[in-house]
Amino acid sequence: MTDPLPAQLSAFIQTHGIRVDPDFSLHSSGVHSVVNCVFSAQARFEVVVLPLLARLNDRLPDVPGLSFQAFVDDVDSLGVQAYAKEVLCNRQQLSGRLKVEVARDAAAFFVRHGVQTVGDFRLLDDETAETLVLVELVQEVRGIGPTLAHYLLWLMGREDHVKVDSLLTRLFARLGDWQPRMGHDADRIRITASIRTVAAELGTTPARLDNALWQFESRPKGSK
Repeated sequence: MTDPLPAQLSAFIQTHGIRVDPDFSLHSSGVHSVVNCVFSAQARFEVVVLPLLARLNDRLPDVPGLSFQAFVDDVDSLGVQAYAKEVLCNRQQLSGRLKVEVARDAAAFFVRHGVQTVGDFRLLDDETAETLVLVELVQEVRGIGPTLAHYLLWLMGREDHVKVDSLLTRLFARLGDWQPRMGHDADRIRITASIRTVAAELGTTPARLDNALWQFESRPKGSK
């Protein structure tokens, strides 16, 4: 039996005039990708994450050669408490840990696995990259769960991945009579497959369609 969800999503996109952002772009460095990923969790992107990334860019510019080791060394030079307060001006937490500590440990994880830059990561074959991030990173770094891991994959250039977070789950709850469950593997897989199908029909990537849907769902109710 054909899953009706892709057709329902396609109709929803048409009805609401959702368009992929023509200015969609990824970070130049793996460091900024990791920091974006970690600090986006349970935070308002435009209000919290973008200004924080700008502060980081003043200290560690977002260029392809920026290494994970450089970020680890920079954080360690001050300590996570001081770095959170004085550099990033953000003391938000994930899993009871400062987000900067989670980001620092994720960067150190990549260093241990021989990945220093986003260029190194993009040289990995798909299976190796997915195992590294979706399995090993999730297991080794407390604060990085499956949703953030998928988001990190597409921030690092794997645009076939989808971040099924609370906003995307909420949007899909309005399609048909289905109520997806946040964190439920079968529901996440169904949402991901639907986005991949519709993205292919639209001639874009799943990550870019994910981003367009997320941008739509994050707008105030009156503007939808």
